[in-house]
Amino acid sequence: MPPRLDLQLSSPWLNAPGSLGFAPGKPWPLDAPQGAFVTNPVSLKPRDPASNRDLIPYAGGFLLHTGLPNPGIKAVIRQNRSRWQRAAVDTWVHILPASPSEAAEMVQLLEDCEGVTAIELGLMTGITEEDALELISAASGELPLVVEIDPIWVLAPWFFKVVFLAVAPNPPGAPRGALPGPGEKIINGRLYGPALLPQTLHALQTLLPVGLPVIASGGVYRKEDGELLLAAGAWAVAVDAVLWRGNEAVDR
Repeated sequence: MPPRLDLQLSSPWLNAPGSLGFAPGKPWPLDAPQGAFVTNPVSLKPRDPASNRDLIPYAGGFLLHTGLPNPGIKAVIRQNRSRWQRAAVDTWVHILPASPSEAAEMVQLLEDCEGVTAIELGLMTGITEEDALELISAASGELPLVVEIDPIWVLAPWFFKVVFLAVAPNPPGAPRGALPGPGEKIINGRLYGPALLPQTLHALQTLLPVGLPVIASGGVYRKEDGELLLAAGAWAVAVDAVLWRGNEAVDR
């Protein structure tokens, strides 16, 4: 399989998956151009919200559990295809396949969508080496592929098989965590907030020796945070929950 390193960005700033919906159009509050629009995570079939969804604050951020609801890839394409085509910024579609066959089917559907310039592949927590490699291979098609990876994988010999597939690693900007929710029941979810910036910088340093472009994400709540990651070697920076708070929060 030939390398797919032809990703192009007009600006190194983009939104993280799950932050701005399924198509460009919402205001971009950062005082820097948006290089690409990344969709909310999309599964092959419709996915309902979690029954125990919650948002739980903690010092330095918050935990969010939603279940990643979405109407499924065919509905997302039908509802947003024309918006992707007309948008002033390229669209990357973030997919959540449950199997290699699902990954291949979703990628094939997206390759016919004008305005979609890359696929971003989300991998499930705790995925095995064999399953990760099969999903990555199945999602590798005509469009460049960006893969969310755990930086600890760089230490494993099998990771260099991923390098051979020429994907662009992307440190997970929203690591998983757990906090007590209503009735002290433990809620598992993704962690967001400025307290994650040191972890993101460490992940970036771990991944840079691999030699592929790294998109750093997590803990970027000021423009200076993103500039720090870019100066440290990130190819691009993805901004997440701060986009929900508007201009003042990003620029302050």
